[in-house]
Amino acid sequence: MRARPALENFLLQKKLTPRKLRNLLTLADTADRLATRDYIPPEELSGIVARYGVRPDVSTWGDFFALEVATAHWEKNDSEFEKVCQTVIFDLIAAAMIFTGKDREFIEKTRHDFAAARQKQYELRTGEDWEKLHLGVLLGYYEELGLDSAQLNGDDTVFFEAFSVSLKSA
Repeated sequence: MRARPALENFLLQKKLTPRKLRNLLTLADTADRLATRDYIPPEELSGIVARYGVRPDVSTWGDFFALEVATAHWEKNDSEFEKVCQTVIFDLIAAAMIFTGKDREFIEKTRHDFAAARQKQYELRTGEDWEKLHLGVLLGYYEELGLDSAQLNGDDTVFFEAFSVSLKSA
């Protein structure tokens, strides 16, 4: 587990309980493990360090996701916060499972359906539109992070299946 300086201000301001921090670190480590593309390419990161003498606080996909969740959800109680972190992990795993090995036609259809659903007014969106929007977000994760189902391990599968069951029973 690597240090996450992007979370330091939250800790200093006592905005994160130990449980929230543990969930953020799990999310960050999972994102970093699953990503095959760098958040900041190594040559760019080296240039930043050479120019400023320090590594940016947000330099990996794990840093990015942890900071995004912490920023948007720090006020939630521990249980709600954990659910947010788990949902993001679930989505990363789902994106790898859904899109790995799919042909260009499937990818382009997903992209087209996402764009069409986004054009609809919020109050006119159907359940199918919301599914297309969600699938489009997963495609974004897949492409941006370079997700690949080969990166998934047995723990990911167990987590995915357990979380799926909890969603269905909720």
